[in-house]
Amino acid sequence: MKEPKENMVYTCKEHGKETYFKIKKQEAEKAFKDFVYVWFKEGEVSEKMWVRIRSGTQRRGFGTVANEVIHLKNWKLNDTLFYETGRDRITRPNTIIKDVGDYYGNNSNS
Repeated sequence: MKEPKENMVYTCKEHGKETYFKIKKQEAEKAFKDFVYVWFKEGEVSEKMWVRIRSGTQRRGFGTVANEVIHLKNWKLNDTLFYETGRDRITRPNTIIKDVGDYYGNNSNS
């Protein structure tokens, strides 16, 4: 499913942080209580997307990518990841989880 154009915001590099924090403020709204706004980066390419929280809080936990990924090659819709908010108040992905069973300690070989 293609992401609606009205859901996308493009900014120049100089205004990326300003726009990120403006959108991140939505986390405080009741409708976004189960989401965290995460800053993804691959080399010089950045994309900021909503992640649905599966466990944890908006500061730290794990969840799934809730947006259609447009510019990044290593991420896709519904990928599961750990995320963490740094001292700079930016939430970043920590680790992508390819097998959710690994997170829960399930061993598929048993």
